[in-house]
Amino acid sequence: GHNITFNPEMLIMTWLVMIVILLLCFFATRKLAVIPTKIQSVFEIIIEFLKDVLESTLGKKDAPKFTPLIISIFVFVLVSNWIGIIPNILNFIGVLIAIIHKLFGGQVIIIKKSLTNIFISPPIGIWYDFLFKLPAIKEPTKFLSTDLSLALVIFFVVHINSIKSKGIGNYFKSYMEPLPSEGIWLYLFFLNPFFYLNVISQLANTLSHAFRLFGNIFGGGIIIVIVSELLRYFLLPVGLFAFFGLFSGAIQAFVFTMLAISYIAQQK
Repeated sequence: GHNITFNPEMLIMTWLVMIVILLLCFFATRKLAVIPTKIQSVFEIIIEFLKDVLESTLGKKDAPKFTPLIISIFVFVLVSNWIGIIPNILNFIGVLIAIIHKLFGGQVIIIKKSLTNIFISPPIGIWYDFLFKLPAIKEPTKFLSTDLSLALVIFFVVHINSIKSKGIGNYFKSYMEPLPSEGIWLYLFFLNPFFYLNVISQLANTLSHAFRLFGNIFGGGIIIVIVSELLRYFLLPVGLFAFFGLFSGAIQAFVFTMLAISYIAQQK
């Protein structure tokens, strides 16, 4: 009696991001060298930075077991945030090529309806025509289901690790703080208001973790669409693509990862 709805666009984009990451890893590790290539250097910087953060937050003993997970989450969120700007950048490159082609006598149609409405159409069959026909790509992190799934992974990792390190008894007692949790008070936990507040707090952390990433990525995309419709093929939309797609995308991946590390540290 229940309906399960699949979002094929989100699933396809998620698999596309994973394929891109696998290709990047392949090219980064294909020819490992003491003097690294550019792509190897990028991965080494990311890995060393996150390892240092984990060691300073969790300690050298606990950091190694969380390093693969944290690096994977950061790279996945980063590539997911960046992948949506690829068609926009290629489209802008096509516009520049079309304008240059027009200046050298090409049969490019440029109709200026107003300062904010310029129509550019290259000749049919020209080699760069495909740059104007690229489909729009949506970031997987623009879908709440992706962000909530990532947040749930962190939630289960945090609490499973907390139970393993504290023991089930001490883990349960931590939900009754700051009131006593010994003796008869342990059996009267349902009368302790802090028990419910602590449970709600943990659930709220997971929801806010997901909604923070979703809101920032979705909101940035909305701003880009609105301004791009007002100022077509001008430098301002390109600057917005660069800011919201590259800079903001990297910041949001960093924030999401740092919050995951802090949640692990709090429940360690």
